[in-house]
Amino acid sequence: MPDKEIKKIKLGKKTTDGYKYVAKIDFGKNLTLQISKVIKEKEINEILKNKTQELKKVVEKSSDSKKEKNLQYYYKIGKKLLFLDDKPFKDVAVGSIIRRIFEELPEIIPNIRDQDMAGRHLNFMYWIAHIKQNDISKASWDQWFEITKFKGIYKNRELLKQILKECQLGITGHESLNKKIKRLIKK
Repeated sequence: MPDKEIKKIKLGKKTTDGYKYVAKIDFGKNLTLQISKVIKEKEINEILKNKTQELKKVVEKSSDSKKEKNLQYYYKIGKKLLFLDDKPFKDVAVGSIIRRIFEELPEIIPNIRDQDMAGRHLNFMYWIAHIKQNDISKASWDQWFEITKFKGIYKNRELLKQILKECQLGITGHESLNKKIKRLIKK
């Protein structure tokens, strides 16, 4: 079975000259299909510009000192990132959307300049927005960052409850929490 990410659309990059498309036209291949890919990328790019403007409003309301390791800030941004669950974004590689958001809005995470680390933080924001707000306080920022490394745990409510119980009992540290989560997943 082919990898889902291969089928997904990837978005181009921001350049000094504007947006650089990934989709290209090759006159030796099916033009209709290629043109539809370019049009779809253009449409998605336009919607993403609007979504980035919405994110910018939230970012501007928070001072830089209140963004770092602030669960409420991450949760607010994450709620705005839930557009990733909607069409047409389901057809786009999430990594390319996250990259584009960081290119357009680096102040979303002011103290991070590394694109890979910024991607992890934006994924964390998106992921944590799937959690019930009253559960957010049941773990620290560092514990949530570790929990979110496990894809889709938020979908398994019982497993998440067990993990949060361990967090409230005081389990800390990357290795110990990571091992505990792996053991709970195997049960």
